[in-house]
Amino acid sequence: MLLDLERLLNGLGGWLIHADLGLGLLLVVGISMSLSHVFALFANRLGARQILWRLVIDALVLAAAFLLGSSIDMVLLNLYGSNPVHPSAFVDGMASCLLPACFYVGVAAPYVGETIGLVIWVLMHLNVVTFVHVRFALPWDQALLLTTPGYLLAVLLVALLFRQSWQRGYTMLASELGQP
Repeated sequence: MLLDLERLLNGLGGWLIHADLGLGLLLVVGISMSLSHVFALFANRLGARQILWRLVIDALVLAAAFLLGSSIDMVLLNLYGSNPVHPSAFVDGMASCLLPACFYVGVAAPYVGETIGLVIWVLMHLNVVTFVHVRFALPWDQALLLTTPGYLLAVLLVALLFRQSWQRGYTMLASELGQP
């Protein structure tokens, strides 16, 4: 059974190597993640232009956060990995690893949103570890060790962005409700 799981993960890693979805997927992931908060923006009575502007800015910042996390993974692989890493090939492969985040808009679902978010984050990290394991022929433990710092940085940056935007949204709504 464990051998079947490893064979399945190696097949996934091979697909991720050949997917070549590019940097455009980073923007799609950013848009999906920012759309998960569109209901909060509507609740704050923002206009359509303000919501669109907010979604675009959030999407770009989220894409930059994932690109920064991927860059850290690439630098660590260049420092400690056995094979040289070409930046464009690495970013293309890493972008395809973020494919589950295209469904991050499901986090806005009531009651199960947090569970959906957790599953998506775990799947993204599993994809990255599998990609690095297959593409660079590294052992699983080394692939996990080299990809975790970039993953943790991306999680931290996304959490900071969401916390800041939610906090500002709730402050704005509370100030509107407090006015007579």
